Order: sequence, then structure tokens, then C-alpha cells
Amino acid sequence: MRQAMMLAAKNGTVAGTELLAHGAITQEAYYRTLANHLQVSFVEPGDIAMIMNGRDGSLEGVNVRANLIWCQLRDGRTLPVTAPDPRSVETLSVSLASNGLRRSFALTKPETLRTLLTRKYWPLLLETATRKLAYDEPAMSAHAGARFWQGVVSALLVLGVAAAFATRPGIASTALHVAMSTFFFSCVLLRLLAVLTFRAPATAPLKRMDPRTRPDYSVLVCLYKESAVVPDLIASLKTIEWPRSRLQILLVCEDDDVDTIDALARQELPPCFEIVRVPPAQPRTKPKALNYAMMFARGQFITLYDAEDRPHPRQLEEAWQTFLQSDESVGCLQAPLVKANTSRNALTALFHLEYAGLFGGLMPWLARVGSPIMLGGTSNHFRRHALDQVGRWDPFNVTEDADLGMRLWRGGYRTAMISRPTLEDAPHTLGAWLPQRTRWFKGWMQTWIVHTREPARLYRNMHLRAFVITQLLLTGTFVSALLHPLVLVNAVGLSIWLTVQSPDPAYMSLIAWIDWLMIAASYLAFGALCWLATAPEERSKIGWRIVLIPVYWMA
Repeated sequence: MRQAMMLAAKNGTVAGTELLAHGAITQEAYYRTLANHLQVSFVEPGDIAMIMNGRDGSLEGVNVRANLIWCQLRDGRTLPVTAPDPRSVETLSVSLASNGLRRSFALTKPETLRTLLTRKYWPLLLETATRKLAYDEPAMSAHAGARFWQGVVSALLVLGVAAAFATRPGIASTALHVAMSTFFFSCVLLRLLAVLTFRAPATAPLKRMDPRTRPDYSVLVCLYKESAVVPDLIASLKTIEWPRSRLQILLVCEDDDVDTIDALARQELPPCFEIVRVPPAQPRTKPKALNYAMMFARGQFITLYDAEDRPHPRQLEEAWQTFLQSDESVGCLQAPLVKANTSRNALTALFHLEYAGLFGGLMPWLARVGSPIMLGGTSNHFRRHALDQVGRWDPFNVTEDADLGMRLWRGGYRTAMISRPTLEDAPHTLGAWLPQRTRWFKGWMQTWIVHTREPARLYRNMHLRAFVITQLLLTGTFVSALLHPLVLVNAVGLSIWLTVQSPDPAYMSLIAWIDWLMIAASYLAFGALCWLATAPEERSKIGWRIVLIPVYWMA
């Protein structure tokens, strides 16, 4: 009790909150004792016949974290049942004594209220998690796919190129090379600008803050068939430095993922850990699970991690202090993701190199020039009101992070970077790496389709520089991957052909030079940015493997 009172004074809470948060007393013992002290009934889940809160047709009035609901008990009484926050116990005690309400009031555990509300309203919660964005902002959701005009323009473009090659192959080839070269060199230019303005990453200093000013922080972790990594995950999350009475860690599982749920049940989870079970329904995606879990989150600030993540213990502290020092337009912070298994093989070394360039080079440059940032899928920190304002995640987009970064920008919010990283392991086999990369490309195409449905509206949402950078980033990622093998094969074939006979027509030699210049510039800009952003101790682990960048790009 003495320790709890000291923590309460330090964190701006009360002793009861600290006792519960640190597991010094169970919810059952605390609320039973409180009921006896207040001279009111304590009810078990089996004592409640039905709950009266909310409406059956909408989520209006439904709050699954409510600490008071009206219930009909099995003995026929209808009365409010509460699980009061320990900070409000004194007020409740005075109110019950002065108004003579003890016989018409009952107490239970917060866990019981949450279970009852979830059991009654799960179809509405699931529908909201799945379709709210598609209902509220259909133009911003990937649910509907491409617009008619996008299909027509794409078809006309393909037919036009085919017709041009059939009728005027020489002119068509030249025009295509000019267009492709302009596009590729524009993509290369972004990385060259990031190289020229590169700033070596440094860990941001932290101030000593009054612990009483710290807000509630909710950490969301989605798990699906992740039973093998559960022990390491829980150990890593336990190292987070944040007051336990202000921390909520939601472990989000599919309800039928029995192995993962059983693995969590075998862990000694502190009280700040909660398991959220998502009812199985299509689409079975991470963004849908995150939306569902958000209805259980109490934090003013939200972050999310993946099952294999090892976040820096003070990452939450840095994010909160950065938000405090920023204006309200900064709605999101991205922590760098660092691959920890660099030396395992060539694939992990090149993945580490690529992520260093992205999170240590390109993203900081985008933040400095005031451009949208396509978020990484983990270690994003949000102001809750910003996340709610833009509709949270899109369950139908397989790269919900990139899409959310765009919607935050279009909603008037900026994304900034913080310095304390999250460690994770890169896939070490091609069989694991390739499906992941395929999904990313599919998602970036989805995101481009969604955000060009209304190009005039998109342009109004951002200045010209941001508009151009966004188009290059969204299209450049997957278009470069699709065309790079073709350009490389064309350059090699054209060079061989030109060595055995004189160029006819003469501009074919120029095309070959342009192709090789484009390929070389792409490799050099990518390699330079990634090498600059890679920590010196990691460069030695990558070593000679950097020359395999062309092979990596072909993959």
C-alpha cells in the first residue's frame, strides 16, 4: 500500500489504480471489497439476465469501455451496475450515502462489463470495423476498386501503345523510351535529393517530464498464427518504459486462432495487457482487426507493433514528447524500422540496406520537404483524434499503412519521424520474402487507384510539389519493379545487337546509352542513399553483398 501511494503521488493517480495496474490486487478482490465497503450488491456475470444500454440498430450509445450500464438481473431487479474507476470511488461513496441509493445500485468487475457489452454488440462492432470507412467516405476506400474512367483510360493507353508499335515501331519505341526515361529519372531524382540533403540520424534527447502529465497510451499488437513468437513478444513489450497505470497493451487475435490464444494464456500477463478476440469475418485483414481493437482502446495516443517487433523501451516517451513539442497538425510519428538479422544471408543484408535507406534517408527527407509519407506497417504513433478524424484503417487495402499516410495528409495532418527504432527480423528465405513483397506492390497499386479516383480533389488537398512527389512514389514503386527487368533485358539485347552491326537507325545507339544510364543511375542513387543511412557497424555485415542490388531488384 505504501508503494502504491508513492506511485499514485508520482503518476497523478490513486493507490487503488496503482494496486490494480501492478497486479498487487485482483479486480475480483478489489471490487468485492469495495462493494462491501459501500454496502451495495456485487454481481457476477451469471447474475445478469440482460443489459439495457444502447440501441440494437446502431452503435450510438454503445461504449464497450463503459464503467456503468443498466442491467436486468435474474432476480427481476433493473438497476445500474458499475465498475467505477478507483479515482471516483470517494465521489461515488458520498453520492450513495446522501441519496440513499445503496439498494438500487450494484458493483461488478470492469472485465464483466466489457464481456457483456461485447457479447451483445459484437455484430455492430464488427460491421463498424469493416465498413465504416466505405460507408462514410466511399471514395477513400479500396472496397469499390477502380472507377470506370480509370479503366477506360488504362485500356486506351494500352491499346494506343500497341497500335503505335504495330504501325510505327521506331517512333513508338523512341517515344516510349523518352517517357520511361523521364519517369525513371524523376524517381531517381527523389533519392538523389535525399542523398544531397542527408542528415546522419541521431538519437533525440529526452527531457525529464512530470510523470503526472503523462496521458494514457494504448499499444495495439495484431497476432495471427503467431504462437511461436508469443514468449519473445511479451518479454519485449514488458520492457516498455511507461507508467503501468497509464499503459494499455491490446493483443488482438482472431477468435478462431486457438493456438495463439492458448500461447497467450500460458504467459503471465500483467494487468495492463488485454486480449481482444476479433470475430472471424471477411476480409480477414490486419486493418480490420485494428479497427475492431480501437473500440477497446482507452489511450489518447495510439501505437501499433507487429508480433516480431522489439521496440526501443523509450520509444513511447520520445513519441509523446515529440507530440508535445509539435503543433496539432502533426497527427502521426513514424519510428524507424531496423532489420536485426543483417548478417544471416544476402537476402537479409539487402533487406536491411533497403530499410535503412527508406526509414533513415527517404522518409526523413519527405518529412523535411513537407510531403506525404507512406507509413511503415508498424511503429506508427498517432494522436487518437487525428486517427479517428480520417476514418482509421481501410480493411480492404492490403497496405493499409501507405493508404493511411495518404489520408492523414489529405485530412490536414502531417507525419514526422522519431529516432528510437523498432527491431524486427527480415524474411531470410525467398519463399517468405516474395509473397510479402507481392502484397506490398498490390497494396501500393490499390492505394494509387484509390487516391487518383478524384484527381482534382487530390490536387486541392496538397500543393504541387507534394502532388508530384506522391505520384512518383506511389507509381514509381511498382512500375519500376515491373519494368526494370524489361529495361535491363532490352539494354543488354540492344547492346549486343549494336556490337555486331552498325546502328540503323542511328538513334538506336542513343537509346542503348539512355537505358544503361537510367539503370546505372537507379542503382547508384539507391545504393548511395541506403549506404549513407546504414549504421557503420551494420555496413561491415553487409560488405560485398551490396553488389547484389541488381539481383535483388530482379527478384
